[in-house]
Amino acid sequence: MMKRTYTSFQINVIYFILFIGIAWFYGNFDTMNRGPYSRHQWRQSDCLSITQHYYQDNLPFLEPEIHWQGEGQTGKTISEFPIVYYSVGNVWKITGKHYWIYRLLNFLILALGLLYLKKLTHKILDDNFWAIFVPLLLFSSPLLAYYGNNFLMNVNALSLAIIGSYHFYCHRTERSYKHLVYACTLFLFAGLLKITALMLFVGFGAIFLYEMLLREQSLKTRWKELLPYAGTLILILGWYSYTGHYNENNMSMVFLQGLLPIWDISTEDIYSNWKLLHSDLLPEYFNISAFFLLVITFIGLLINRKKAHPYLLALMILTSLGIIIYLVLFFQVFNVHEYYLINLLVIIPLMTLLILTFLKKHHSSILSSKAFKITASIGLFFLIYSAAVRTIAKYDIGASWVRNSAILDKEDVAYWQWYHWNYGNTYKDLETIEPYLESLGIKKEDKVISMPDGSITITLNLMNRNGYNDYGYHHLPKEERIEKQIEWGAKYLVVNDTSILHEEYIQSFIKHKIGATDHVFIYRL
Repeated sequence: MMKRTYTSFQINVIYFILFIGIAWFYGNFDTMNRGPYSRHQWRQSDCLSITQHYYQDNLPFLEPEIHWQGEGQTGKTISEFPIVYYSVGNVWKITGKHYWIYRLLNFLILALGLLYLKKLTHKILDDNFWAIFVPLLLFSSPLLAYYGNNFLMNVNALSLAIIGSYHFYCHRTERSYKHLVYACTLFLFAGLLKITALMLFVGFGAIFLYEMLLREQSLKTRWKELLPYAGTLILILGWYSYTGHYNENNMSMVFLQGLLPIWDISTEDIYSNWKLLHSDLLPEYFNISAFFLLVITFIGLLINRKKAHPYLLALMILTSLGIIIYLVLFFQVFNVHEYYLINLLVIIPLMTLLILTFLKKHHSSILSSKAFKITASIGLFFLIYSAAVRTIAKYDIGASWVRNSAILDKEDVAYWQWYHWNYGNTYKDLETIEPYLESLGIKKEDKVISMPDGSITITLNLMNRNGYNDYGYHHLPKEERIEKQIEWGAKYLVVNDTSILHEEYIQSFIKHKIGATDHVFIYRL
């Protein structure tokens, strides 16, 4: 019987059907028009707050602002390169504010990144099945399932780095200078969005320099190839120098721009963070069993390194060292901030390709066997199912197949049941309260105090009002804090949790009630 062959177009159609089907299974299209919600609503709201101000205030590109006003300041602060925030804000000026535009843009960038991972895999392995398998394996990460259509820039940076890696490979195999320029340009924007996206770039650059120094004539003939590398690094250093200067002259306590190393915390906190990293964050990063299977296999190849693909092995070693250094330098964040792990996902396809190239060279019959491909497909389906359960629970724990899944333990189910219930009784009303605030005479330029809210911008962003909350003023007693915020211009108090209304510190500020919804009370100060 003749083996059936597929055209490139047919393979792409099969791939996109599978990709879209998995995204639908994750609920990505159901959440496309949701605002900031669920895990790390805090950081989502910061991104949207910047976008909202570009949309409504016509801010210069390099002068972003947020709703939180600091200690009598202007809200000016900056984090990653604001190209997405600025672009979405300006699109909203034409279309009106729609969350789905923002989410869809980020989702399409992810889709493009995974498509290029497919193209890269096919170039390396020349096998249609594995070309489809590798990007879908990466997409089985719960981090990508949840953040793939979200508001954070981490997935965008990862996607650009993957596309850049494809062009680096093309440059290496075809000696095409334009592919090197494309690669460095893509890594430039990836690094401007998230510096951690440069791990592969550093690896590519280190191997390139090593090869140049190893060959006596290489520097004379290939010096021009250094220019895109150098240009990328200079522009990234220039950008981060600007952000440091901008925040130093405005608000520097909003976004992390320094290090949070392991040696600055106690032994007890190191142990606590390690436990949380392993028990809470790692399952969100990738399925633990599958991850350790890849790691163990990689270690086996490291021991038998002469049989491994030399370039991929070198890249994997360098990237692994970069990840270890990163974990040490930012260890303090790994108690809850799992999105800091997104750009570390590059090692999943890297390890997978290293293993598959080994099989292709030394055990090609295994790599091409139907039994092995069926086994891999079954494993992939389980990983996708696991990611779907974890993702959907973050938005709705009501579905029985999610609530009763063995993927979630009782504590997970109880937490998400409480979270969705609590949100409905506190922040939910703020999602649609902006017209009501206008009807009460509370204008966009009127500053408010929003309580309780320990984040930077969640409630301020939801109601689209500049002002203050509980964040950043812990050195002041609560009553004195409110008095200071009134001095800084706050005119109204918005309470989203009525359980605090019996607290003594708030009594003198709730004498002039001017409006209410089911769960939000509003007072004139």
